[in-house]
Amino acid sequence: MKPRLTIARKYLLLITGLVTLALISFGGMGIWFSYQETVRQLMQLQQEKAVLAATRIDIYVKNIEQQIDWTMVPLATSIDVNLEQQRLDYFKLLRRVPAISDVSWIDSKGFEQLRVSRLEMDLIGNNRDRSGDPAFVAVKAGQNFYGPVYFRNETEPYLTIARSAGNGSVSIAEINLKFIWDVISAVHVGQTGLAYTTDVSGTLIAHPNIGLVLKKTSLSTLHQVAKALGGGENRSSHVVANNLAGQETITAHAPIPALRWHVFVELPTTEAFEPLREMLVKSVLLLLMVIAVSIISAILLARQMVEPIRQLSEGASRIKAGQLDQRIEVHSGDELEILASQFNEMANSLHDLYGTLEQKVNERTTQLAQEQAKSRSLLTNILPENVIGELAATGQVQPTRHEEVTVLFADLVNFTNALASMPASRMVGELNEIFEAFEEITYQEGVEKIKTIGDAYMAAAGLSGNTFDHAERCTRAALRMAHYLEGRNQENPFKWQVRIGLHSGSLVSGVVGKRKYAFDIWGDTVNLASRVQSASEAGRINVSAYTFDLIRQEFNCTYRGKLSAKGKGDIDMYFVDSIKTPDSHHNLTTIK
Repeated sequence: MKPRLTIARKYLLLITGLVTLALISFGGMGIWFSYQETVRQLMQLQQEKAVLAATRIDIYVKNIEQQIDWTMVPLATSIDVNLEQQRLDYFKLLRRVPAISDVSWIDSKGFEQLRVSRLEMDLIGNNRDRSGDPAFVAVKAGQNFYGPVYFRNETEPYLTIARSAGNGSVSIAEINLKFIWDVISAVHVGQTGLAYTTDVSGTLIAHPNIGLVLKKTSLSTLHQVAKALGGGENRSSHVVANNLAGQETITAHAPIPALRWHVFVELPTTEAFEPLREMLVKSVLLLLMVIAVSIISAILLARQMVEPIRQLSEGASRIKAGQLDQRIEVHSGDELEILASQFNEMANSLHDLYGTLEQKVNERTTQLAQEQAKSRSLLTNILPENVIGELAATGQVQPTRHEEVTVLFADLVNFTNALASMPASRMVGELNEIFEAFEEITYQEGVEKIKTIGDAYMAAAGLSGNTFDHAERCTRAALRMAHYLEGRNQENPFKWQVRIGLHSGSLVSGVVGKRKYAFDIWGDTVNLASRVQSASEAGRINVSAYTFDLIRQEFNCTYRGKLSAKGKGDIDMYFVDSIKTPDSHHNLTTIK
């Protein structure tokens, strides 16, 4: 039978087609994934710069607040002496903080006793009634006050900040927001990008082009600004939209919650995607060159492979026919000669190996999988999953700083007394049963158990990845712990009660030890969480004001007083009473 295609031509077409298809497929996938990764990194960089700018502005405002707090003075024996001292302090405040243009002191009854200004005459003892001023009312209620942005003389933006001045009095400062221009101008976004800030209405309050700010420019009609101001759970932190000049830009934004401002960072797409376009062009050219080289190589290879392949085909036919004593003679001096030799060796050992080879491979694969699973299971008992991955990849674990974490401390009440009256085996059994339940609860809620110390149980949420609801996770876990003990006490003769405390903030995590690994966390957040727990009551969940601000929308809480913390001042505390919208997914009484 005459073949329709010669071997050389067939291999030429086959090899060329396969190589071309593989190169186009993998090259296309590589270009696509590179494109996606580049865009993701670009978006992430934009978002990081927006967050950085928002953080800088927030720190700038907080520094002003700290300077205002410095002016607090003890109550003097004479109002004149107190006003004079306060006036001197305000003069110093205006010299230290150029952004403050006016500052007033309101006594505890709501009357303005002092006003120091850069722009107007100073007033002393004018007794202007400001008891109804929103700034005064807010501070008297124990809140910090940030007024809406307004424009003095319809040109320069200002912000009103009110702080407690001690003894029930209030300091009200007017802040010239032109000075935020330095903060915004320091944010560099490529060659032509920029950052700017708007208030809650979309009015521009900080921009590298200060002229736009002085014109009281409104950006509320821009798509990216309207989307950020619109809020909602589905809003994106970055969008592609036109800027004020009509250029298409990649815009990321970050909120400043306390001030209800938004910081936007934009970069024209022409600049943002220029490196990506260059990379795509180079990748396509390289792909075409590789395809051309592969075609030439396939032609040469097909010609050289014809004769040895024919001999291999004839020898394979003899082996197929059962002629295992026949030998394939190929002397091409390359891999085909080695392949022919392997065919010959295969013919000698085929019957012996065929029956046992598959069984051995399966047994070895199963054994390796079991050993790997056993090793990982042992590590999982003492280390978080992300730490195990880092340890397996690098052989070590770098200490990590986490900015947003909630720490949970749970302590069994009257444990020492119970320890003195209960047999050791019973006590250990009780603790084991309770702590196993606590571990299951924290696992279901996505909270990481850290360690147990005697009768104390410590856990944290927010250590692995960007867990935005870390405070809610810990609070649900705490409620379930308390409910679990309530249900257990109904069936158990020994009644246990738990005292739980939560605090949110930043901390450092890491692994210590060499022969025995121990994962632990450190920082003021851990210490304050322990203090908040100690200040709790039996059967109650006590949270700090920091945690309360994160969970107030989801949980019913009751204010219960202040906690004095070294270096932090007095911290408000709240009892968590219940979840506002319980559902089947977050059943507080069931451990599955």
